[in-house]
Amino acid sequence: METCKLCFRKFRPKSLYTYTHKALICEKCMKRFKPKFIRFKTEGIKGLSIFNYDEFMRDLIYKFKGCFDYELGKVFIDMYKNELSFEYMGYTMIPAPSYQEDNETRGFNHVVEIFKPLRLKMAEAFEKTYKFKQAEHNSKSRKNISKYIKLNENVSLPKRVLLVDDIYTTGATIQTMISLLKSRGIKDIKVLVLCKTTLEEN
Repeated sequence: METCKLCFRKFRPKSLYTYTHKALICEKCMKRFKPKFIRFKTEGIKGLSIFNYDEFMRDLIYKFKGCFDYELGKVFIDMYKNELSFEYMGYTMIPAPSYQEDNETRGFNHVVEIFKPLRLKMAEAFEKTYKFKQAEHNSKSRKNISKYIKLNENVSLPKRVLLVDDIYTTGATIQTMISLLKSRGIKDIKVLVLCKTTLEEN
């Protein structure tokens, strides 16, 4: 018997997936995940969004990130990790930066934990120098985040980079990271985000 990390009920594996993998969630909770695998481009760079930013994903990310439910980090991409690891084989993941004090408060970097199951190399090459909460800004003012993202000059950058983030809204964070990497001569860049949404101008 396993314990579901979402509903906490005991369950027995039933599907081929849960027989061949150590199941983290029950069949009922598994059906709540509705991957879209949306391809998009930003700054000329190819990106992939696994989910739409719907109510279920919003609540789940809040429980993980806002309520410090560390165990949920293993759940988000567990069902797709083999396919994604194969697609991005040879790339080094660089996560979108999180403000250091926030990481210390929750005890982990949420973006790192979400994508850790891919088991790709990871380099935390960016820093956020100010506690800029994008949820508190409209789409226009979110562009200001570029002022607060810094590339760590002491980090040795890989030639093939996979930028990862939890939520893609205006794209300001990812676009800033792309620009900074290009300024250092990095050309082979791809983007993978957990969720993508579009904010209306307000």
